[in-house]
Amino acid sequence: MIQAFEGIRGFAALLVALYHLDIGREYFSVLRHAYVFVDLFFVLSGYVICAAYVRKLDAPSDLLPFLIRRVGRLFPLLVFSTAAFIFAANALIVIKRLAISHGFGASLGNPGSTDFLVPSGLELATTLTFTHSLGIFDKLILNTPTWSISTEFYTYLLFAIVCLCFRGKGRLAVFAMLVAGAFVVTTWASVSLYNCLEVGACNTQTFDFGFARCVLSFFLGALTFHFRSSVRIDPKKLQLPAMGLLTLYFWQVDAIPALSLMPPYLFAILILSLSQDDGVLAFPFKLNLSQILGQRSYSIYLMHMPFALFFQWAGKRADGMVASGAVVISYVITLYVVSGWTFKYVESPFRANFNWLSANLDKTRGQESRGAEVVLAQGYHSNSMQAANLDKGHQSITEEVQAD
Repeated sequence: MIQAFEGIRGFAALLVALYHLDIGREYFSVLRHAYVFVDLFFVLSGYVICAAYVRKLDAPSDLLPFLIRRVGRLFPLLVFSTAAFIFAANALIVIKRLAISHGFGASLGNPGSTDFLVPSGLELATTLTFTHSLGIFDKLILNTPTWSISTEFYTYLLFAIVCLCFRGKGRLAVFAMLVAGAFVVTTWASVSLYNCLEVGACNTQTFDFGFARCVLSFFLGALTFHFRSSVRIDPKKLQLPAMGLLTLYFWQVDAIPALSLMPPYLFAILILSLSQDDGVLAFPFKLNLSQILGQRSYSIYLMHMPFALFFQWAGKRADGMVASGAVVISYVITLYVVSGWTFKYVESPFRANFNWLSANLDKTRGQESRGAEVVLAQGYHSNSMQAANLDKGHQSITEEVQAD
């Protein structure tokens, strides 16, 4: 397991959660632009999934076990967090209505909408099929951060299809073409539709061109893995340059909006620099707290919006830095505790069940075709010798994702 990857994923999830809290953005550029850390998730996912499965997706029969594992990773918490968001949104409406009915409406200031959130059948159906952020709606729906889960699932499927259809340099060429094509789409949407060169914040596509945004970063991560595997470099030497570039980015992006097209590439350099799990930058991400945040990162990411509804409401009514700081600290502690519960009682058990199903499907298929696999294994032996050149860090992350 590459601990630095785990740790940085946890801090990225926490930064996205703080971005949606919307307290302190005016003071800190990293909070004002923390939405870009979703691209870090995509790049890291591309690197990790490629490390684990690029040599495992050899036949069409490998597709179903792969997708079962991916569904098991994403689906249970997607459903739970969406239900939690609907409950939280309506609970907040009940509180507002009670306050107004008892004569405390003035103390609310601007209470906002007091209409209950009742999901449509289409919203529920598309959420359950991961399709709710593939251009079906003209806005984000329900638990809004789940847009990235929608796009990532179908990017997994695209990755698997490419692996099944192409080998060697042809596969890498397709990865590169997908990155180039997605860059053209996201840049066009950012500049032409979002007018980002004037208003800032490029590459913010979600419900509309979010799939292209995910494809760009995911396959950039996959190419980063292949680069790391085939080129002899010392990745630690890239850590300080990577941090320097990211610092420069957050410092200058408000003045130069076009820079907001760059985070996927900056994150690719960062992930590459941490891939040996060593170095001065890797150290803080390997600390125990970082590892806990990394373990709970998916829960932090999907569960923060139900609580952000209440803490945003409190934050808007907080008077002064001390009160605002208390809201932020309470929010972070709440997410830390709740994410521990959801990781333990939702993520882990359901993931284990889906992984068991996938493993048994592989086992059954293996028993049916054992003779054929023996023959294939003989031909595959020479290719396995090349795979052995991967360092321990790559081997460990492969084991980690397969266990996932």
